[in-house]
Amino acid sequence: MERSGFHRSKTEPPPPIMVEDTASGEPPQPSPSPTAPARAFSAYEARPSRPPFERGESQPLLRERRKGTFGHRRKHSPNVEWREEWTKDSWKQGRVLLIDYVAREHTHEGRRKIVAQEFCDVDSLRRFYLKEELSGQAALRVIHVQNASWATRFILRKFNIDASDDLVGTTFGRWARYDSPQKRGGKPVLNGKTFRAQRDPWRGISRAAFGCDYLKYYDRHAAMNAPGASGVKPMMELNHFDQADQPCYGYDVHVQRLSVYVQLSDGKPGQAVDPDIPNPYNEEAFQEYQRLKKQYGNVDANEHQDRYIPKLRTLDNGTTIIIFETSQSGSVRDTLIGARQEIESRWRRLTFYLPREDMDNDETLATECMDFILKDIFKAVAYNWDKFLSACETHVGILEDKIYENPADESRAPELWKNSAQWLKVERLLYIHADMVKEMRSHLHDLAQADPKEDEPWLGSVPDEIEKLTGQWERDVMQPTTALSDLMYKSVGIRDARHSLQLGLSMWRLSWITFIFLPLTFTVGFFGMNVNTFSENPPIKWWFITSIPVLVVVIILWYAVKHNLSSQRQNPLRKGFYEAFYHELATDYSTLWTRRGPQPNVVPIGWSGALKWRLMTSWFSNDKLQLGQTYNPATEEFGMWSRTKRYLVRRWLSELAVMPTTALPQTSEPGDHDLASLQNSSMNKDIGAIAEAYADGKVSQLESHEK
Repeated sequence: MERSGFHRSKTEPPPPIMVEDTASGEPPQPSPSPTAPARAFSAYEARPSRPPFERGESQPLLRERRKGTFGHRRKHSPNVEWREEWTKDSWKQGRVLLIDYVAREHTHEGRRKIVAQEFCDVDSLRRFYLKEELSGQAALRVIHVQNASWATRFILRKFNIDASDDLVGTTFGRWARYDSPQKRGGKPVLNGKTFRAQRDPWRGISRAAFGCDYLKYYDRHAAMNAPGASGVKPMMELNHFDQADQPCYGYDVHVQRLSVYVQLSDGKPGQAVDPDIPNPYNEEAFQEYQRLKKQYGNVDANEHQDRYIPKLRTLDNGTTIIIFETSQSGSVRDTLIGARQEIESRWRRLTFYLPREDMDNDETLATECMDFILKDIFKAVAYNWDKFLSACETHVGILEDKIYENPADESRAPELWKNSAQWLKVERLLYIHADMVKEMRSHLHDLAQADPKEDEPWLGSVPDEIEKLTGQWERDVMQPTTALSDLMYKSVGIRDARHSLQLGLSMWRLSWITFIFLPLTFTVGFFGMNVNTFSENPPIKWWFITSIPVLVVVIILWYAVKHNLSSQRQNPLRKGFYEAFYHELATDYSTLWTRRGPQPNVVPIGWSGALKWRLMTSWFSNDKLQLGQTYNPATEEFGMWSRTKRYLVRRWLSELAVMPTTALPQTSEPGDHDLASLQNSSMNKDIGAIAEAYADGKVSQLESHEK
């Protein structure tokens, strides 16, 4: 069967529809809808009317109004009301909503008809299928099973979903029978999967399915204490703000399961292509097949001897969508598609949104409605993810406020690590849902035998919406949690480093105290020995005479060792240290110092100046900046003596008086070298005498100037 196009006209008037409802209960509760088609055709949809009990009408008045006493009865209104009030005792054992989009041959005057019924026990559901004129009238049937294990077993048999025969059976039956997800170590393992398209030629149907676990949050302890609750512990807890806008424990997050079975009929039951394949629905042929297997020694022949073989006429072979749901609270309102809420109400008037040309053919009507319903289911999944993500963002925001107030508080660490582990599980489930939607789109194309390049793709923009949620989860939940973990690690590291410094300082003080008293303790022990030398008890002064020199010697030895170790420990700083120091001297005393060391040809005035200059050039020579092979780091100093020398150099350079530099005449003759040396030595003596006289005159000038 080929799927027709998806062109929908918005300008034509809506086709007439007739809604027949045998359900019982109150009108649908308003709730946020994730369905885009409902908004796309809002021009056709009138405002839903209020429930009778909200308008204050009594049941007799309501019946009279429906009979036409108070006005004309609107038979064709798309705003369908549920006929009876929903009490607290309704649907305690679960609920089944069955919606039939009646085929054209079962309608009158070309009007499309929708029949909606609700069942609360298996007997009423079985009686419905016994009425062949009702059970065989649907072009498309939608069955919504909520918290009804009795209906699950019946429907699995009715559609031969859990058949043990590999030819016509499917593993989806085992998935749908389990209400809760798989557990490992007492913790739920979140999962989701699709079941590929499969054809059953004897029934003339093709089918596919998918199932997934999803997360739903309840008010704290609400799901566990509710009547009919399963009593399963929540997977996680979320913080929220109370009425006083204070953070508190607000929600319990439970895992629920959604299972959807899609069956598409081509109306042509027949036989398999291979004639050697036995008919699994023919009891006689199956028994003969088992007898032959047993005769030829097949050990598996007795395993299926008592297998249930359904009759073809008892199976529902029409186009059908079945939704199996179970809520942890036991309420049919708390499933993904809540009972009598907007999505179900929309399904009861779904043909109202289709153009007239799509309603002329039953096959087109079935595929169009099927696509709308599957999009509603996946949009409900996306809407549930959006709500859960908002609650998680609030939880992470509260955790951020707590941690940023005191990042080094390790009491928040267990909660943070627990959240990080839970977010990883949730992220995995979200990616599973995104892949499941893409796979299901491909399975639906295979199911309808449609060309995805020519026809509009199934499920519309739903895969893009789920894909967008994955990025939003990563940005709004995962990254802030990772940032909080990094912040806590860094804060705790800074705190521990500070404590280590404080401990090191305390140990340093204790070491100094021990170091001071250790020589004194030694001398006390020495004088306390029972030997002949101290038998006459010498005076106490000898202890002081001995202890003080010992203490001095120990301090000198300690300083020498410390000086040596510090110079070796700070070797990498040598060159950079001297470069910075020479740059400072070159800036302040450019006539005496360069960035490479002392200025050449500097002649100090006076013997004291010459001595100081000699010491400065020996302490800080040009070799300090050279890192050659002859470099010995053990000779460098960075301790107390080095600081003293730097202080003296700064002070002496500020006070040093020098003579202007004079250049000697150069000699080119070979015999002039000795003469130049003699002249240089005599000139140095003369310059020294002149320098002393010049210095004495400068001092006298300064004294007279001060006077």
